[in-house]
Amino acid sequence: MINITNLSKNYGAKILFEDISLNINQGEKIGLIGPNGTGKSTLFSLILQETEPSKGEVRVNKGVHIGYLPQEASFKSDHTVLAELTEGDERIMRFKKEKEILESKNEAGSKRYGEVLHELETLGFFELEHKAEKILSGLGFKERDFNRLIAQMSGGWQMRALLAKLLTYHYDLLLLDEPTNYLDLNAALWLKDYLAGFRGTFIMISHDRAFLTDVTNYTLILEHGSIFKVQGNYEHYEEIKAQKRTHLLKQSKEQDKKIQQLEKFVSRFHAQPNKAASVRAKRRVLEKLEDDKIILPPDPRQSIHEFIFPQTRRSGHRIITLENISKSYGEIKVYEGLDFEIVQGEKAVLAGENGAGKSTLLKILAGIVEIDSGNRILGHNVDIGYFSQTRTDVLNVENTVLQEAYSAAPGYMAEESVRTILGAFLFSGDDADKKVKVLSGGEKSRLILAKLLIDPPNFLLLDEPTTHLDVDAVDALVRALKSYEGTIVFISHDIYFVSSVANNVFEVKGGRIRKFPGTFDYYLEKRDTLVDTGEVKKPKAVSHKPVDEAKEKAKEEERLRKAEEKKRKTDNSLIRDKINKLLRKKEELELESYAKARALSNPHFYRDEETAKEYGCRMKEIEKLILEILGQIKALENQII
Repeated sequence: MINITNLSKNYGAKILFEDISLNINQGEKIGLIGPNGTGKSTLFSLILQETEPSKGEVRVNKGVHIGYLPQEASFKSDHTVLAELTEGDERIMRFKKEKEILESKNEAGSKRYGEVLHELETLGFFELEHKAEKILSGLGFKERDFNRLIAQMSGGWQMRALLAKLLTYHYDLLLLDEPTNYLDLNAALWLKDYLAGFRGTFIMISHDRAFLTDVTNYTLILEHGSIFKVQGNYEHYEEIKAQKRTHLLKQSKEQDKKIQQLEKFVSRFHAQPNKAASVRAKRRVLEKLEDDKIILPPDPRQSIHEFIFPQTRRSGHRIITLENISKSYGEIKVYEGLDFEIVQGEKAVLAGENGAGKSTLLKILAGIVEIDSGNRILGHNVDIGYFSQTRTDVLNVENTVLQEAYSAAPGYMAEESVRTILGAFLFSGDDADKKVKVLSGGEKSRLILAKLLIDPPNFLLLDEPTTHLDVDAVDALVRALKSYEGTIVFISHDIYFVSSVANNVFEVKGGRIRKFPGTFDYYLEKRDTLVDTGEVKKPKAVSHKPVDEAKEKAKEEERLRKAEEKKRKTDNSLIRDKINKLLRKKEELELESYAKARALSNPHFYRDEETAKEYGCRMKEIEKLILEILGQIKALENQII
């Protein structure tokens, strides 16, 4: 579909990538990853031919229709939401108009009419409205929103409408730049499931590791001006990267040991004439080893350097209590008579649809918005740190980075200590003198996190903290928050982040809050079945209608059948996952065996008898392991029902 050859792109002295080549093929579902600023969005722009390359070319096959979701933009349309999804494709409307013309001329039986019907069927025209409504509902649109004008909606909802359009129409290739950025957690989960079953082709930029793992079958890594394509999802890429680093680390240690031995020999015998020939030979080997010195790849954790929150002061058991809280915006009642409490040690995510009141609740907890009535009671020794989704709520844009960071520092903290923390968040040297107002979204996020680390509170309120962070930065934040000893309430659409950090889930729905005491996976399992014990339920009225036992029995049998079918599918899916992991392990072992066989095919390799013997033993061990894996795969295949 797309052929990229010797592509280079630079802006002045800054080189984004140089001489990269790759192909994008039909059916590939690709995750594009790399640190912020490496050129991921620029690569999209080059594929769309909106940007000129510095060198090389991007060739898109004739007839390939590309749909593009930018990271930040407004969606211009004069249509309503549903009309845009049923009438907003020029190809469909062209064939539809031709179909109507042929029908008006009584040419419905002509060859051309059949060709037009075929084109409309290929483009999904005959199921368009049903498909559009299903996708809109999945992305969080209510039925009342279907006939709203897109131009009158907020930027976030306009982007959702554009995403819905891209999923509704047939595109040969989708370019999706952070597609979950404007979604709530429920819509992100729906999109993950939709893309996991998607049969088309896409390239997606995302910082959500769980999302990438579940929906992709290829990974593109853009870093250090180069690009690498790996078959497999993000989790598989991480496994390969870790194994490669371990393997190279072992080789590097062996190389260093060899160098030390040679240097020791040269140092010991360089002055002895009878050893001159041996010393010269050893020096030649040393020079070759130095030329072929193994370079270890950078530590995967260096995007944001490892950081931990310092010890915070101990709070009381009750962090914050809301009693009989009411809050409205004009005619819209968000909360009325709400009781809510957070206790020490909870790391809770607020789950629920957009507009349910999650951000309002977070701002009430932070004391950012005034309540209409009720009591907000802060616990003993509680210090609040608030991370705003809009960033500028908690940053003075006229300050420099250093000034803004210093504004959070206690009086005793030296500038050197503040600069050290900023350096951990990639603000070093002149970067610390930048004005806050010129920072990118990701840089502002890092600055707020740095401020929280400089003088950490014991109660964190975080509104979408991972937006604009790259994969490694999110991972570093996850590790820091997991070891953080304080209390957290947060909102996030990042499935990996939520699953990794949350030990409680508060579902916000209809002005009430329902607590799920457990992980996010527990919430997903129980959200449709668990009864909220904290909410008084009215007793159901006793029915005096006669029970049709035959119908009830049939319903129960159908319920059991569906449950059994669901269990069967789940079990089979788990078995297939195990088989795929075993196949990947087999492939890795075969590659290792092949590499060792190639090394052994070199006669010079046998000068190191010990390593040659070790390689031979390892190859025999690999043969046994592969046979074991094949046996395990066969046993698993027999379990599939």
